[in-house]
Amino acid sequence: MKKEVKKKQSTADEISAYLERNQTTLAVIALIIGTIFSLVLFDTKVSLSGDDCDYVIAADAFWKYLTYPGSHGALYPIVISPFVGLFGVKIILLKFLSVIFMIAAIWFFYKSFEKHVPAIILIPALALVCLNPHVLFFASYTYSEPLFMLFQSLVFFFFIKYFVQQETAGSLREDWKKYLILVAAIVCAGFTRTIGFCVTGVLMLYFVIRGDWKRLLVFSAFFAVIIGLLYTVVPVNSSYTFGGLLAKNVYNPEAGQEDFAGLCKRVAENSNVYLGGFLFKYLGFRSYSPEPLEPKPMLSVLAYIMFAVSLIAVFKKNKALLLAGLYAGVMMFVTFFLMHTIWSQDRLTMVYYPFTVMFLLGGLYYLLKIKSIAHLKPVYFIALIALFLGTGFHLYKKAGQNLPVIQQNLMGNDLYGLTADWENFIKMSRWADKNLPKDAAIVSRKPSISYIYTGRNFVGIFNVPQEPIDEVKQTLAEENDKYVHLVVQVRNFIVGDMSPYMQYYFVSDNAEKLAVGDSISSAAVMYKIDRTQYNDSFLAGIKEAGLSYTTDYEGFIKRLEDNRNIKYRIISPDHLLSILKEQNVKYLLLPRIRLYTYQKSQFFINTIHHYVSFISMKYPNSFKVIHTIGKDEICELSEYIGP
Repeated sequence: MKKEVKKKQSTADEISAYLERNQTTLAVIALIIGTIFSLVLFDTKVSLSGDDCDYVIAADAFWKYLTYPGSHGALYPIVISPFVGLFGVKIILLKFLSVIFMIAAIWFFYKSFEKHVPAIILIPALALVCLNPHVLFFASYTYSEPLFMLFQSLVFFFFIKYFVQQETAGSLREDWKKYLILVAAIVCAGFTRTIGFCVTGVLMLYFVIRGDWKRLLVFSAFFAVIIGLLYTVVPVNSSYTFGGLLAKNVYNPEAGQEDFAGLCKRVAENSNVYLGGFLFKYLGFRSYSPEPLEPKPMLSVLAYIMFAVSLIAVFKKNKALLLAGLYAGVMMFVTFFLMHTIWSQDRLTMVYYPFTVMFLLGGLYYLLKIKSIAHLKPVYFIALIALFLGTGFHLYKKAGQNLPVIQQNLMGNDLYGLTADWENFIKMSRWADKNLPKDAAIVSRKPSISYIYTGRNFVGIFNVPQEPIDEVKQTLAEENDKYVHLVVQVRNFIVGDMSPYMQYYFVSDNAEKLAVGDSISSAAVMYKIDRTQYNDSFLAGIKEAGLSYTTDYEGFIKRLEDNRNIKYRIISPDHLLSILKEQNVKYLLLPRIRLYTYQKSQFFINTIHHYVSFISMKYPNSFKVIHTIGKDEICELSEYIGP
């Protein structure tokens, strides 16, 4: 009798079988390692953007005054508000909550796909997420991303459990709780980050692809009713309107709305930033440095090809991977469409990385199962090795940089690791808090950061207000009978003895010049002079300085409006001063915060310096420096002593 010969498994099959048998154990190990590295990469300081501080301030206001957090995702400040209310602003405690949210998010991500994605795909994807320093970075910051990722994972956990795993729909009487739980998870995600509501469209698209019309209609009805009821009692998040997102310039609505070509350009540019840049950085194939990455359009094209091929490869092979790919692709494309290019922040798409890396690995895995190219199966393992090497290198570099910093921070030097500009700014915030009257209003370029490090409210100045040209024209027309409006060219100075008559300052922000009389200049001053006082003595200093001038203000403004290439600003010193007086501002922090965060140069964010200088043009000696901190990249404290 012939003995049956057992066919020997290939190495790939053996690895796959091992992962299948031990996947829960391996997942737990990956999470433990992720937790350890999240602590190694822990940062006790707040971010330099100040957005994370805003969440904490919103949480404090909600706890104390039940003020609804409307400027950011509302749910995150509400969730952390009890901790702020009971323990005070303890940043390290709040950061540990982010660690918990992140680890829970990764765990539920694993549980969502545990029985639906082969372990040869899921476990490597999970490990890559747990080792990724760019993901773990957010585990030690008070941003909303970790909590959003938790709700995002819960949405998939419930959707796959109730609607993917169960092939056919039951009666509404049996299933209404399932719809309610799913919609509740979506609502939590949406109220943490507004874009979270877009997952609804992805789930609807999945039902359409599957031809599951009954559950599509029931789910849509549940979502519409619950959202409709919620928004009758909850304030609408007003931080960014849809019209503002589709504007050419979100900070200048007068520029109008983007046309189709402009939106296509926006999507292309954002694709270069988020796909060609951040995605390949997460994968370990681009520089780990926090400095801005050079755009590489070919990498963006490659990413789109990878997504398309993966979608085709998994379409009929794995429903869960199809769902993950649809979600990552749709959510990122919506981000590219809505987000202005000036907002390029890795956190906008980092939250989708777990789904993205799993989907791309799944696409490669199923592609290599095609018989005609099955001999290329080792390519999958080569890709895994490359991903782990790149991710491991980034982790090694990040951990090496952070360990000495966190060591100093925990020993009491809480500002160690900051560049001199930020260190001096925070030190001055603390000095001002301790040495100035408790009721004094103090201006800060980053009031939320000043608050976190002092517990004191500061007044924020984020820009120098401009005067709309239509309002300027109306004001000048109303004053024309009583006043002469003299426009004078500015070179290196303005005529000092005429400063009391200064009304507006016109400045060009690009290479185009302002036409003043027969000359052109990058700036001009308009003086308002009573007609009964106007005489040649007013022009003596101007002529002596060789400056061009005109009293034809209408012609000056018309030329300004007709030149479509020029980007100009109109500043009113009196308006700027009135804002300070309305807020009872007495002191101003004047830091030299770097324009390029990771590069020291002569350029710094000079918004408040400009604010003060425009007022000083009309009211000289209105401010005096009363304290300075630092020898390099100094921060000054200025006191308002003017009229």
